[in-house]
Amino acid sequence: MTDFRWPLPTADVWGQLPDGSELRLRSPVNADIAGLVAHGQDAVSQRWTHIPDNYTRAHAVDFLRAVAHAPGTMFWIIDDPDLPGDFGGTFEVRLVDRFAATVELGYACAPHLRGRGIVTAAVRTVTEFLFDYGVHRVQIRANPANGASCRVALSAGYRREGTARDAELLHGEWNDLDTFSRLVTDPPPDAG
Repeated sequence: MTDFRWPLPTADVWGQLPDGSELRLRSPVNADIAGLVAHGQDAVSQRWTHIPDNYTRAHAVDFLRAVAHAPGTMFWIIDDPDLPGDFGGTFEVRLVDRFAATVELGYACAPHLRGRGIVTAAVRTVTEFLFDYGVHRVQIRANPANGASCRVALSAGYRREGTARDAELLHGEWNDLDTFSRLVTDPPPDAG
């Protein structure tokens, strides 16, 4: 039995980046809209997500409004570690099953910050936050061809469970999705 209750607290979440600097996940502010638009217009972001073509400021405003009112979603902005207060990416926690205390993560990094371990640090930090609030299982689903997203999951201590065939319709094509998970009973990633 678990003490899991949804929704969880939505305060800022703090952690540490690989270089020892501070990681912050925070609530979105209007100043993040420009970063969301740049992210939404990025070719890599477009390839792996359901972001509409020709992403505009109106799309970003609508997206922020939608996640703010989605009862099954928690949402943060990853703060840019080089320019605190600026957009560094997005991070979502989606409720999968309240009774099984299961949630799923979704994440994206601003193009100029990719490859620095920021999202991996965010996944590790938020996973521990979730476990502290009674979550039993945290999962990540990613297209197996999206090597960056799969590497984030593995680097954050998640185990690859398998592939669901044709589990996502994206840009008019069916894609497989790999599932990765961590359980509250798993040893921490650094525990060997």
